[in-house]
Amino acid sequence: MPNYYEILGVPRDAEEDAIKKAYFKKARDVHPDKTQGDPAKAEIFKELSHAYEVLSDPERKQIYDQYGEEGLKQGGMGGFGNAEDIFSQFFGGGGGGGFGFGGGRSSGPRKGNDISFALGVTLKDLYNGAKKKLRVNQDVVCKGCDGKGSKKEGALKKCPGCRGQGVKFVRRQMGPSVIQMQQDCDECNRKGEIISPEDRCKQCKGKKVVQESKIVEVEIDRGMQEGQRITFSGEGDQAPGVSPGDIIVVLKEKDDPEFQFHRRGDDLILQKEISLLEALTGYEFVVKHLDGRNLLVKSAEGDVTEENDIRVVNEEGMPQHRNPFIKGHLFIKFTIAWPKPSTITKDQAALLVKALPAGEQAEDVPMDAEEVHLTPYDEATHEQTRGNSRSAYQEDEPQGQSCVQQ
Repeated sequence: MPNYYEILGVPRDAEEDAIKKAYFKKARDVHPDKTQGDPAKAEIFKELSHAYEVLSDPERKQIYDQYGEEGLKQGGMGGFGNAEDIFSQFFGGGGGGGFGFGGGRSSGPRKGNDISFALGVTLKDLYNGAKKKLRVNQDVVCKGCDGKGSKKEGALKKCPGCRGQGVKFVRRQMGPSVIQMQQDCDECNRKGEIISPEDRCKQCKGKKVVQESKIVEVEIDRGMQEGQRITFSGEGDQAPGVSPGDIIVVLKEKDDPEFQFHRRGDDLILQKEISLLEALTGYEFVVKHLDGRNLLVKSAEGDVTEENDIRVVNEEGMPQHRNPFIKGHLFIKFTIAWPKPSTITKDQAALLVKALPAGEQAEDVPMDAEEVHLTPYDEATHEQTRGNSRSAYQEDEPQGQSCVQQ
């Protein structure tokens, strides 16, 4: 069985600070970011972290001292997810953020909270570019106490509930077992420190920050798309001892009743309904574009448009972001408004017969041929009629008798 005291190199009566210093001194030399993934040293780092996880918690340390590692297994293991979580929690950075271990895991300097907004914009805004103003409420470092929470020296003290860690371990009964879980400290709101009510700054109430409001002007470039982010670096929430967070504006496209365009990448799509006459003889109509220009759209001479035909107007789509002089295409999808039943007179039908190719005519009709009449199809009515017919047939059948004749 491993001896956690021997692994850390501390006596059994070592205080919390001595255990922490011993862990830091040994763990920093075998951290994976510094040892380039050496398996042997990675295993040592894991053992050190596990030993520290146990001995740094008074309850688990007591169980270990009385019952050893087997007692910990019976009581449940909680706390940190892995060894590097421990290192990050107590020594500032899952990858060596405070100690120059190098490698690609450095989390960089600590930052305040980011402030995110969803900004509604129209397709017209995205086509032409626009400027929008946002009112932002943000935390700023209190000037009354310089972000200390109190003007009194020494008023800031380590939280006794979590011993300055911001989190504490609680034991929970889960069926027959007792497990240990980590939760935020409610005495200090995970700050690890407290200030007596009488010593708190009157301006920030001991929170070290106050809320202020400011106006941010958001510039939307031509060709931007929904979901694109505009970031204002260092304009977010402030907190003492950390870099300010960012303001992040996420574009959200909203409907514009003035225009009927739909966007697909850098292309625009327009649905256009024309009459049957226009489909056969040609059409001409005006499209108001997103920048206010009027485009005269005309069919080619002799062109016949079928249902769902698509025509394209080159380079009249959306401008490319950061290269607005290059545009996508405008696609027009046609639907045809067919005449309603009984709206074509006999005289009009006669003219159509002369103008259009002749339809199929039945030849050599048999003398016994029966003429049938067509009616419009309605699925609901058709299914109901068929169901009624089936029910009537079943009612006519003799019950309990076979239909097969001998």
